[in-house]
Amino acid sequence: MAVLPTDVITGILRVLPVKTLTRFKCVSKSWDSLIKDPHFVKLHLHHSLTTNNNVKLVLDGRTTPANVDSDDDEEDDDDETYSVDFDSLGNLEQLPRPFITTGTGCTSRIFGSYNGLLAVYHNDEERIALWNPSTRTCHHLPRLTIGDVMEMHYDILGFGYDVIDDDYKVVRMMGFGRSAMVYSLKTDSWKRIKDCPYQIHFTYNHDGAYANGSLHWVGDEPHKDSRGRVIFGLYLGAEEFHRVPEPEVRFRNLRDKHVGGVLGGSLCVFGEYTNGYDEDHTILGVMKEYGVKESWTELVNLSNEEWQLNICYTRAVAYSPRGDQVLLDDGGFSPHPAWLDLAKKTWQYLHNIPGAPARFSATIYVETLVSALPMQ
Repeated sequence: MAVLPTDVITGILRVLPVKTLTRFKCVSKSWDSLIKDPHFVKLHLHHSLTTNNNVKLVLDGRTTPANVDSDDDEEDDDDETYSVDFDSLGNLEQLPRPFITTGTGCTSRIFGSYNGLLAVYHNDEERIALWNPSTRTCHHLPRLTIGDVMEMHYDILGFGYDVIDDDYKVVRMMGFGRSAMVYSLKTDSWKRIKDCPYQIHFTYNHDGAYANGSLHWVGDEPHKDSRGRVIFGLYLGAEEFHRVPEPEVRFRNLRDKHVGGVLGGSLCVFGEYTNGYDEDHTILGVMKEYGVKESWTELVNLSNEEWQLNICYTRAVAYSPRGDQVLLDDGGFSPHPAWLDLAKKTWQYLHNIPGAPARFSATIYVETLVSALPMQ
């Protein structure tokens, strides 16, 4: 039987799903080596990203938040995690969680997703893990041990990719103290960087949003308690903070403003606008061209009566496949994420998935072979 050239085999394998490739590693030692090779991993990742193939949603089960009434405690007490195909919302599959939920009611949450890796924070143990649900690989990060650092105070989190060093990084910061720590998957270690020049309030969503090589938050300049007037980023390559230009006055003066995810590669910011009398609106702004203040666009502008999620914790998950809707999630304060039709301004909750948890939040990811283990 003729043997196919390696480049032909590579071209065939790079278009296949991760689950199939995992099985194919057993075909031969040469196939196993090929599929594990970092160059092939990047080829497979590039194909998935450019074709939008292998895109999934993680449905992260939630217990009912303490400030939310529930008529059925048993139904709302599901801490399991599942994945579904993004396009069809089918092929539900339960995933093994990186952390085991204890009887205290404390759960873990996903605070970042990039290139198939999910960053997970466990509330009970104050621990962090990087997890690839497609390959079932998981790495628990070492605890912070630098100086007299108290890990429990580093509540502001972010996860992203350093394009300069080809490295995945986790950021932990204090709020008012502003001390910042960065974890590198390549070195499997933490280090302290220059303090954050802005103050982040704990009352709002404080998981960083990754776009254009930087993680982003909303904060205040020191000694200016204005509840989030400044959008700023941390460039993961140089590990330096920078301010993000903002548009006209009305958008700058949004109250309850927070960075709320990324749509189509564009940074999103949520907030409420009021004139103090008869106008109260919830706004979703998108920066179409990074760093250009004129490119900020009001993608959504609804009255507070029309808004159906907890605005303080709402984040954008993804555009629909047709681009006419946006999937929004508020971290489990509402029972389910919701599709918002951009033209009709109508809502449809994501609750028609048989077997899914009674209450869940959603995160988008692409199935990849990228390893969650420290780089060798």
